[in-house]
Amino acid sequence: MVQLAFLQLASCFGCHQSLLNMNLGLLNVLPELDVKYFSEETFSDIKDGEITYGIIEGVARTKQETANVKLFRKKCGSVIALGACACYGGIKGLANLYDKNELIDSIKSSIDYTPDFEDFIVNIKDIINVDMFIPGCPPTTNNIAASLLYLILSSKELPAAVSKKEVVCNNCNLFSNGCFLGKNKLCYGSITAAGCTLMCPNDGDVCFGCFKATDNLGEKTAALEELIYNRISLTSNDAASLQHFIDLYLGVANIGNFYNRNDLLQRLAFEPASLKLKKIDVGDQKVKTFEVSPTDNEKINEIIGRMLYLLQGDPNFKFSSKSVCSHCAREIVDKIPISLKRDYEDLPLTDKCFLEQGYLCMGLVTKAGCGTICPNRANAPCLGCYGPTIGVKEQGAKYISTLGSLTSERDPEEVVDFVKDPAGLFNRFSLANTTLGRKFHDLKE
Repeated sequence: MVQLAFLQLASCFGCHQSLLNMNLGLLNVLPELDVKYFSEETFSDIKDGEITYGIIEGVARTKQETANVKLFRKKCGSVIALGACACYGGIKGLANLYDKNELIDSIKSSIDYTPDFEDFIVNIKDIINVDMFIPGCPPTTNNIAASLLYLILSSKELPAAVSKKEVVCNNCNLFSNGCFLGKNKLCYGSITAAGCTLMCPNDGDVCFGCFKATDNLGEKTAALEELIYNRISLTSNDAASLQHFIDLYLGVANIGNFYNRNDLLQRLAFEPASLKLKKIDVGDQKVKTFEVSPTDNEKINEIIGRMLYLLQGDPNFKFSSKSVCSHCAREIVDKIPISLKRDYEDLPLTDKCFLEQGYLCMGLVTKAGCGTICPNRANAPCLGCYGPTIGVKEQGAKYISTLGSLTSERDPEEVVDFVKDPAGLFNRFSLANTTLGRKFHDLKE
């Protein structure tokens, strides 16, 4: 049974409401979960790391909430940020445009019991290490359900048929004659636990490691290492092979809207700088690899690290995160707006791109995963709640740059005057996640 705890910070509870919208679907999930109630008093007695997964909703607006976040991190093996607030700061991050005292002084009622505020909102991932992110305001019920099911299944023990003391190669018909490795073709049976009844190599296909890591490396491991460590560049087939192997071997989710930092392919695409480079001795040479530890075997970890090193920057490394626009059912010609309109002006056509009608839509710089609910179902422009696409740090700045190109034939003053609230429009959910992230004051001599 998976131990699960929830931490509610400054938020609207919309993310948990989306979870509860699973309704009877929860009956399939709850028996697998041991839900723990979080409070400072009860959690202090729990052993560090005892909770399997901890889910955080909201932002740390007060000093007590910041302390709770740090305690939560200690007690949970993995921490998941649920919703735009926990992932990017959310709408509450717009408070960073003001000083703390300005916010407190704006309260009209009594402030005698206002808790001690932080000076500004800091993203949860900048307070503690966060392992997984489920964005959205709120994330869709299907997003949360799929993520929960993945977490439950990934926590289960391997099938009884898996024999971690042996490797696939031990039962391979090609072991003595016709081995793929001898033909310079990547096959991963020498580092994969035995027990598979399909035995892909016996049917002419390479082993891609779906039975995961073995405890005892096979005789052919040296041949696999030679192929991996001697490669300087990858063919398209090599790159596809490495990606497919890592997917199956590490049992990653492959859920586009669910960013799991333990999914090394996602991490290579999202945060390549977070992977630490190291050199290892291979024969009489030094070989570069990434320092990763997805298994308990250091040699396997070094092989996987080398695979990631080869994939980094390689044009054949295909890992894309589509934008909301790519899932939008509306007809797109060139996205050039014929005029500029506020949301309340006229009634948008349901089959034509919002931008071409003059409505500012954040879909082109927003990560897909919501099902394009706002444009396709609500006839409303995307607001950007799923955060920026892969490779984009500044969601708002990227949109401003794109908007400048799309309106290059217009008077710049007209465009600037049209956008009444740039931060609230372009960084509605991600201001706290930007480079500046908050209000700064000029220092005077």
